[in-house]
Order: sequence, then C-alpha cells, then structure tokens
Amino acid sequence: MAEWLILRLARSTESDASWMLADGEARPLSPAQSGALSTAVAAATGRRVAVLVPANQALSTNVELPQGGAARTPQIVAYALEEHLVAEIESQHFAVNRTSGGTQVPVVVVARSTMDGWLAELASAALRPDLMVVDAALLPRYSGYAVALLEGESLMITDASGVTSSLSAPPGGFAAALEIALGEHSGVTALLFHATPLDWQRRSTEIEAARPKLASLKVQLLSTGVLPWLAAQLHSAAPINLLQGDYVQRRGGAARWQRWRLAATLAAALLGLHLGVQGFRLWSLTRSERELDTHIGQLVAPVQAALANAGAGSTRARLERLLAGVAGNDATGLLPAMQVLAQAMNGMAGARIEALNFHDGSLQLKLRAGDAQAVERIMQTLRSAGWPSELVSSRAAGDAYEGEIQVHGRNS
Repeated sequence: MAEWLILRLARSTESDASWMLADGEARPLSPAQSGALSTAVAAATGRRVAVLVPANQALSTNVELPQGGAARTPQIVAYALEEHLVAEIESQHFAVNRTSGGTQVPVVVVARSTMDGWLAELASAALRPDLMVVDAALLPRYSGYAVALLEGESLMITDASGVTSSLSAPPGGFAAALEIALGEHSGVTALLFHATPLDWQRRSTEIEAARPKLASLKVQLLSTGVLPWLAAQLHSAAPINLLQGDYVQRRGGAARWQRWRLAATLAAALLGLHLGVQGFRLWSLTRSERELDTHIGQLVAPVQAALANAGAGSTRARLERLLAGVAGNDATGLLPAMQVLAQAMNGMAGARIEALNFHDGSLQLKLRAGDAQAVERIMQTLRSAGWPSELVSSRAAGDAYEGEIQVHGRNS
C-alpha cells in the first residue's frame, strides 16, 4: 500500500502549514515538520497526498434524506440544506458521505471560493491532493465520551453522539465554547480533553475551572504535536473526501505513469521471465522429441528387417513365428533372460525393476529391493541358472536399496 504525505493547511495567516510522512495505514514514518508548502513537494514524490483543511472554514452537519443512493447526490443535499444556509447554494460545494446507512447522511459544506483558494495554494506549490478532509473529522470517537482539542484560540469537539463542532475559544472563553458545543448535555458528559503542552500551560487554570460542569474530565497532552495525533485516525475514521463533483482531481497520463511505473516495470519483467522459461521448455521438449524419434527408429529398424525375413503372411503371423524362433532356438536371447529374471525375483517382496537394457546377449538392469541381501539373492539365482551376474553399483535409497546389475549371456 502506497505511503502518505499528510499535510495540514495553515489555520490562519499567522501560522504555517505542517506535514509528515506515514505508511499506508497512517502510521508515522517521520516527525511532523512545518513551513512553506513548497518545501513539502519533494516528500510528495511517489506518495499519495492527504490534505487536512481547517474545520472553522467548513460546515459539518447531518441531513435527513430518504433511503437510497440516488437521494445522496450533492444536488438533492443542497436543496435539503438550502433554508439553513445564508449564502446561495450555487456558491457552495457539498461533499456527501455516500456509504452511510440510515437516513441521517453526513455532509460537509464549503464555499466554492474557499475550495478554489485551497486548491490554488496547493497547485502553486506543485502539490496535487488525492484526499482532502476537514481536520476535525479526524477527532477520534470513543463510546460514552466527548473528545475535544484546544489549539490556540480554537476548540474542536465531537460529542458522545459523534456530532463535531469547531468554535472560537479565546482566553476566558473556554467555558462558553464548551457550553455551546455540548448544550444541555454538558453536565452528563465525560470529556477527553487534548492540547499541546504549551496550550495547556497557558490555559490549564481556565480548563480546570470547567471541571464541575462536566461528568468527568481527562486531560491528555500531545507531546508530539497535533498533526501526528490527527493523522493516526486517517485510516480508520473514513472522513468525507471533499474532492467530489467538480473538484475530483483528474491526473494526466504522465502523473498516472509515475504512480504505476514501478508496478508496470515489475510486471513486464515477470512476463519476460515467464516467456523465457516457456521458450526454454519448448526448446527442451522439441530436442527430446527428436532424440526419442531417433531411438525409436533405431529400435524399429531391426524388427522391421527381422519381420521381412520371417516369411509370408500377416504381420501378426510373422511376429509370432519370429518370437517362437527366439524363444525356442536362442537360449541366450532376451526372452530366456527375462524368464530366469522373473524366477529370481519371485518371492522377493517389494523388489522391482527400475530400468532394463538388453544388448548383444547381455542384460543391464537396475533393481530396487528392500535391502542389499535381497539384491544378492537375486544375483545368486541368476548365477545358479547359468547367467553370470555382477553388481556394478549400489546405494541406499531411503528405506530401500538400489543396485545396478550386469547379467552376461548364458553359459553354454
């Protein structure tokens, strides 16, 4: 899975953008850095780019819609929210969570001018995002808890039901922002509060003063900064991607090739290797076929000559006369040799012939038996029948024994 460059746009003109590298499951690969966007371009090479935009410039809400995917189009959502928006709906961009179940559909609304400004800022730094989400959407969810992040004078909070708010909380205004976000549920809310060590040092007295208004308050300091904490939720939170509709990022062929170049190169190399192996196998099979044809020709030629000299009649009749002559007149031929070999192996449990060759009255065979004594008894039986035998080679083969035997022509 491709790595990420996770980039968070500046929340104000006084702050800088920040970014970090993460693996395919958003686990950090580098510490967070901050500065001008242009300095992050090198880190984007070969990686997907996720952009976190400020929640205070977007509206995250739920809209009641009928069941069915057709009702989740941005146009239907826009008309459903029209009476709740001050600006004309044509000037707004609506990003919809199309995978949510039920009739309550999460929606993010951003002014088109704001979207255009973010994308222009990224384009001026040669950055093309694959994913653009509201940073507050990455606040973790815990059953039975509200989760809050105080960052400077901004408070982002997700209540126990999952509704997210982004409010202004200047010094002295934390309690008021908390009451607006939680409303009448503040007294029964267990709050997990997060802040950087610097923000906690500045506002701890004010935050502790709000403890009596909550069911409980647990404070966690983000020693590595806000971005790594938010980025860790990217893989599991499934936030709404703002790059929908008119803002879908369409990449050119060169950009797509850069992303898939390594995979295409490996696939081409694998295909070349496969074709090479198949070509070698075809060449080997063709050579083996030619050698086999040659051997068959060498074996068939003497038989054809013998049949030609076996007199008149059908091929079967001539073959029967030829075999009868071999069995009856040639005491040192193949058939007598096979007959005495069969007698020698009779009763040798597990013994079998692995290979056999008869040439010029001599028999070369490869035997497999249970042990060396079995091979020796077979040779003794052959010798007793007048067929001199000697062991050419032998070896243990697992739980069996193999021996190559040379059987000479029968003694006259």
